[in-house]
Amino acid sequence: MLKKLSYSILIAGLCSCSSIVKTKVKTIDPLKAVSIKQKGLDKLSIQERLEREYASIDPSDTTKLAFFADELYMKGSDASLRGDSEEAALFFEYVLKVKKEDNYVQKRYAVELIRLNKLSEAKEILASLYKSENSEKVGLILAGVHTALKEKREAQLVYLSILKNFPSSEEACVFLAKSYSLESKFKKAFSLLNKCERSSKGKAIYSFYRGKIEIARGNIKSAQKNFKKSLRVDPTYQQAAIGLGAIYEEEKKFANALEVYEKFLKKSPHAYAILKNVIQIYFALGKYDKVIPYAERLSNIDSSDLNLKVRLGILYADSKRYEDAKGIFKEILVAVPKSDKVLYYLGTLYQQTGELDSAIGYYSRVPEESSLFHESNIQIAQLLQASAIEQKEAKDKLVSFVNERADKHTNLRVELRVLLAGFYENEGALQSAVDEMEKIKNEKTFNEGHEYYFAALLEKINRFDRAKEVIEGILVKNPENPHALNFLGYSLLERGEDLERAFYLISKAVELRPDDGYIRDSLGWYYYKIGEYEKALVEIKKAWTLVNTDVVITKHLAMTYAKLKKFTKAKEFYVEALKNCKVESERRDVLKELSGLEKLRLPASQ
Repeated sequence: MLKKLSYSILIAGLCSCSSIVKTKVKTIDPLKAVSIKQKGLDKLSIQERLEREYASIDPSDTTKLAFFADELYMKGSDASLRGDSEEAALFFEYVLKVKKEDNYVQKRYAVELIRLNKLSEAKEILASLYKSENSEKVGLILAGVHTALKEKREAQLVYLSILKNFPSSEEACVFLAKSYSLESKFKKAFSLLNKCERSSKGKAIYSFYRGKIEIARGNIKSAQKNFKKSLRVDPTYQQAAIGLGAIYEEEKKFANALEVYEKFLKKSPHAYAILKNVIQIYFALGKYDKVIPYAERLSNIDSSDLNLKVRLGILYADSKRYEDAKGIFKEILVAVPKSDKVLYYLGTLYQQTGELDSAIGYYSRVPEESSLFHESNIQIAQLLQASAIEQKEAKDKLVSFVNERADKHTNLRVELRVLLAGFYENEGALQSAVDEMEKIKNEKTFNEGHEYYFAALLEKINRFDRAKEVIEGILVKNPENPHALNFLGYSLLERGEDLERAFYLISKAVELRPDDGYIRDSLGWYYYKIGEYEKALVEIKKAWTLVNTDVVITKHLAMTYAKLKKFTKAKEFYVEALKNCKVESERRDVLKELSGLEKLRLPASQ
């Protein structure tokens, strides 16, 4: 298989041996005097120090010169490994002052110059080396430099020279063919590839490159045929599988692309690029269950790919494989211990499995500066609330948490206090719920929804005037708030106050929200209150159709049937209301109504 020409690969090849001989002569290490990393040095540049050291050595002292060159060569090699090409090139340059004819060091020097983008200087060295050595590797690098300098003809001549001396050179063949194709000399390119293929049978690379050239020409069908041929020659030739799959993907033939990729994976199960393509297709198709085994394999190949691990963790969670999801997010957390998203995901997973203390622990580690800090604290409060409902002793933890966070973080204050008010309401401590709302009613984030809930709580403790004041305030700001209109209208209706205004408010609310079952029920209840039971039945039936699980609406429907003397239907809906009761007070109320209905004697005609 042809790999892309890589300087690092070529350097590895070039470093197989060295002509530099080390000596055991004791002298002062010149590197200690020239290292630019060492502290305490004066401001002279490294080059000046090297030049001074070199000039101080007697040209006839071959032993000292050899030691100087050896030490600089080692230092240059070290700099090269560290990726410091500027320093490496400088050291190699001074090595060559001593060992001018050392071809190996010249190669190393040329490679560092290429890395520094000093291509013209590198070209001169490589041209001389290629002429003297006639090395395939040196020739390929030289041709690559010519190409980079846009010297196409010179590059082609070098490739032709390589093929003359090394007829089986795949790299020279395909790069020369590519060069021809870029000049639109397609016939010449194909002729070259065919010739190379005949002399190197069993090589999939040539069909693949014909396909690549056809892609560039826009001949997709021909490209497809060449990629298929390449895979027939070598079923493990990955580039051909990627090329053929890409054609199918471009044509939206995802099943065909998957067939190519999965067939390839049977031969090469750990092909990274192919696995990524399969995962992307299944994600695009929404077949997340199919993604998991491929994502697992890919994650095992590259355990450093944290993005893939996150996606795999989310897939596990979506598949309800919570323990697997926890495991992979914990792995990620080792690599990024302060990741707010990972901490939040872990909190969510432990919450999902009912391990509330662990969930709270992870949520509490989300840093304050994170965009998830707010939501994490709300989740903690909700978990503490759930614990407080089941364990009375946990109530103090909830109250303490809300007070501490609400006092410290203004952006959390309203939401946490409302949540605590809801807890008190469920506990039946309505005055405590009202007190919580009183603490935040002047906050900037106290919105209409909060005001509406505040009014509902006030009404429950029979502070109707205060509740009315809050609702009237909402209507001043927003005269067309359907919920506020309905709230005020229904409250007036229940107290038998100003029924005309109650009807106006409720009718307006129905007009704004005709499909809201609760508002529609209020209109029906108005008709019930004034004795127009047929009209009441029409509206409340509509309301029940919209919200058939609400106890109050179901009870209203039963009561209306009773008034119309349709006792069987009335009993049916009382029983239905009983099924939906969530608190004991609701259940007692419905049973009382049902008991009164049972005492009635039905006429014989019924």
